Amino acid sequence: MKKRYGILLAMLSLVLLLIAGCGGSKAVDTKQPASDSSKQLIMALDPDYETFDPGLAYEVYGLLVLHPVYDTLMQFEENLDAPKYGVAESHEVSKDGLSYTFKLRKGIVFAGGDALTAQDVKWSVERSINLKGNGAFLTDGITSIETPDANTVVFKLKEQDASFLTKLTYNAFGVIDSKLAIANGATNAPDAATSDKAKLWFDTHSAGSGPYVIESYTPKVEVVLARNKTYWGKAPYYDKVILKSIPDPGTQLMMLQKGDIDIAFNLGPEHVKQLQDKPGIQIKKAQSMTLTFLLMNRDPKIGGPIANPDVQKAIRLVLDYQGMQTIAGEGSVTPVAPFQVGFLGTLPPRDPKTAQNIEKAKELMKKAGYEKGFKTTLEVATLAVEGMNLPTLAQKIQNDLLQIGIETEIKTSDIMVALDPYRKGQQALSLWYWGPDYPDPNTQLAFLPGNSVGLRANWTAQMNPKLAELGKKASVETDKATRTKYLQEIQTMMDEDSAFDVLLQHARHYATRDNIVGTDYIDLYKINLKDVSSK
Repeated sequence: MKKRYGILLAMLSLVLLLIAGCGGSKAVDTKQPASDSSKQLIMALDPDYETFDPGLAYEVYGLLVLHPVYDTLMQFEENLDAPKYGVAESHEVSKDGLSYTFKLRKGIVFAGGDALTAQDVKWSVERSINLKGNGAFLTDGITSIETPDANTVVFKLKEQDASFLTKLTYNAFGVIDSKLAIANGATNAPDAATSDKAKLWFDTHSAGSGPYVIESYTPKVEVVLARNKTYWGKAPYYDKVILKSIPDPGTQLMMLQKGDIDIAFNLGPEHVKQLQDKPGIQIKKAQSMTLTFLLMNRDPKIGGPIANPDVQKAIRLVLDYQGMQTIAGEGSVTPVAPFQVGFLGTLPPRDPKTAQNIEKAKELMKKAGYEKGFKTTLEVATLAVEGMNLPTLAQKIQNDLLQIGIETEIKTSDIMVALDPYRKGQQALSLWYWGPDYPDPNTQLAFLPGNSVGLRANWTAQMNPKLAELGKKASVETDKATRTKYLQEIQTMMDEDSAFDVLLQHARHYATRDNIVGTDYIDLYKINLKDVSSK
């Protein structure tokens, strides 16, 4: 028996030696069980992410996970005033504003051990371009990427772009270990949209150089991040960060009070009141950049009566924004168009006490030929936005629309189910939410006719060519005063003619254990996980 045991040990040792001798790119091993003394941060949230492929992720909570895993050339720190350097250490802009040259920090390695080079940056961005994912439009202005040497990257642009540096903070520009990714099915080839096979691999593996790596991902259950032992910057405080999918804010509240979690991230104002003066808990409040809005399809074949511009204006006039703000909680406001308060050029929000005009709404319905109203479907995803339940808001909208004869059947579905018809422009009337891809008003130009979100309502540039052209001017204007003028003109025009109605810009309410620090809200990443620690 002892002899057999010795033989087995010898064979096991040989196998381990063979494994250790294998060279080439390798994924970091994060499957080792944590010791009893490991430091863990547990956060409960109601997430919407559906992939952790940097070239495809586009959801509001995507960067919460991707930012600490994939470094970018530029990044934001404690606020959104101006981007700071990430893996870049300096940059220069040509006199004509069409060429950006970045010098990379030296000595950075990916989690798998490969050195980060300019070629990885080039490959990563080209892959995002060719994948043609939902965030690929951020790369549209790039004509070419050059790598004069291993530490230099040069972006050539079609036209000036005042928001280019802020765009670089988005995950479409996340730097990937190209050797490791290629070995697992990724490609930057022109046909990457059909030939790339790495999406599922990215969901449970890491090819980045950030402070954390993805240890595991169980959809609708949790994401586990583990410390990247090769990280080039200051090591994060926690060995592991566990992001638990807990859609119900009430459950998050109870878990926080029991000490089962450290952060409850999706609390509503009523939950915050329950936590007032509770020992061991601190309440956090901030102005978010998250919007909720109605999409009103302009294609009569899909929207029916909803497609009529007069009906859409009547809907904007009949809604009770003051009541909606009560549902959303203290701190929420209603912008006049899809431009958040806090961005350059944003007009003052609507006065909720005077914004509703039922009689004028009825006149517009009569003008459109729908004096007696009509029936339609209001589609909504079953999730909470900044602690506010979307189906609850849909019921409020349903009641308001009855005042002008519009009867709506509320159709709820899971976020993963609802996203596809929304992105394909197949919903007549739907309730949605939006967080900016990068902290610059240019990101909101997506809502204009002919642009990415505008087309989800089948609102084409031909339907309002003047507005579409004004959007193009605003997107390239670098003079601050002129740019502000364009942006305000856009908002005024959208107040009169738009396939969207912005209902709310939300306040953010969340809570943490009182020993947790570094959880200040930053809209792009929600919480910058690498900065969180315990006192």
